[in-house]
Amino acid sequence: MIHAHQTSRNQHGNALAPVLLILGALAISALIFFFYTRQKIDDARATGKNAVAEQPTGSGNEASPPEKTPARNGGKPPGATPTPLAPAPFANPIELAQQLTRLLSNGDLSAAAKLIAPDNITRQGEALGVFEKIFHGLGYKAGLPADAQLIGQVENMIRVAIPLTPASTDASPLRITLDLERDPIRGWKVTQVHLPKELEPALAALPPTQATASGAPSLPSIATPPGAANTLNKSFFVVDRSPDALAFASDFVNSLLRLDYLGARMFVNQEKISPVKLAALCIVFEEGKYRLPDDRALVATVATKTTSWVIVRVNSGVSNTSTEFGLEMEKTGEKWRIGGLNLSKLLSDNTKTSTLSDIPYTPLVMNPKGGESIALFFELNQAELHPRAQKQLDIVSSILKSSPQKKLKIGGYTDALGSDDYNLNLSRNRAEAVKQYFITHDVPLTQVETTGFGKTLPLSPNLKPDGSDNPEGRSRNRRAEILLDF
Repeated sequence: MIHAHQTSRNQHGNALAPVLLILGALAISALIFFFYTRQKIDDARATGKNAVAEQPTGSGNEASPPEKTPARNGGKPPGATPTPLAPAPFANPIELAQQLTRLLSNGDLSAAAKLIAPDNITRQGEALGVFEKIFHGLGYKAGLPADAQLIGQVENMIRVAIPLTPASTDASPLRITLDLERDPIRGWKVTQVHLPKELEPALAALPPTQATASGAPSLPSIATPPGAANTLNKSFFVVDRSPDALAFASDFVNSLLRLDYLGARMFVNQEKISPVKLAALCIVFEEGKYRLPDDRALVATVATKTTSWVIVRVNSGVSNTSTEFGLEMEKTGEKWRIGGLNLSKLLSDNTKTSTLSDIPYTPLVMNPKGGESIALFFELNQAELHPRAQKQLDIVSSILKSSPQKKLKIGGYTDALGSDDYNLNLSRNRAEAVKQYFITHDVPLTQVETTGFGKTLPLSPNLKPDGSDNPEGRSRNRRAEILLDF
């Protein structure tokens, strides 16, 4: 019995030994996992989280698969040259013009070339060659970014100008103009570059097939009827031997803004536009301190090969209001001319915003005898010049002094109150006051003639239809008129 029991116990102990060995091995494995393998897993997880945090996510909260995630260098393998980023879209044309001016003035011609042709490597090279010739070979310098100008609009094209200063003081300032169109992706982009004829040597940097000189831009423009295809010139760079209508109108308006009467007169058809009207326009510009707005100052409303109508928008520096006037242009041969000026809104708005309202102000009037004249108004029974009249005479004085062969006639007028002799004498005194102002401003006496007309030839009725007094009408009759005999 005893022997049998011991034998059974030994068999039971021998059976437990393998189990104990297995449990011991499992315990050792758990310890190894806890102290070593678990730490490795945690480290790997932490590394994975950091990698995911640097990757762009897809829809929801899921990270994009690594194989579809764009790399920081444009999707190229490590070590490859990064692809340059495209220029930021321009929200409006003047931003592009100012940025281009800034790059050119800083001498960064390569960046300027990329700006005007971001998607065309060949064109970038051509632009760089042209810029190097203009700014290094010909010695021109770009103006300040603030001097970049938005000229105007024709159909869907916007034209901007980049000012240039020549190296020689004897040469005149120039400007490069660019036609811009809206791109659905990039915003505004350059579609054509116009060079003045003085910069034609810069086109030597282009291949022969690219250098093109033209009297009109190849894009649909003010010189081309709307909708008509112009296939005469497809060059990106164009030399304008003579300005197209939009550029011509811009040059004319800039002459007016400088109060350059003689310069402005070179733009007009002198058989259709009287010197008085042009002088009156200079007077209004000086009176209102008008300047062109930053956005679409000129807008073409009609455009054919020989006719163009342009609306010019201006802002007053005195009243902080805006107004406009119209230009009617005609083309004979290769030259444009201003054939008509519609000043009704400009004159009306300028009169309404006047701060000197105690006497009438209408710088341009129709003389009762026919023709237009510059009008200066006086207070009741007075022959002294009003401060506003003096400003008008300053403009006319500068015109006379620059043209000694020109003459003018001054007529004095009164209202109907008082005797004929009194009014005749008062009208002569008013005309003489204008003459004396010219003389004190160094205008030769031989250039001025005066006449007194008394109460004759009124501009407005002195009486109302019912026979009662008309104070407003009489105030317009107390005047002197200047007739430019040019």
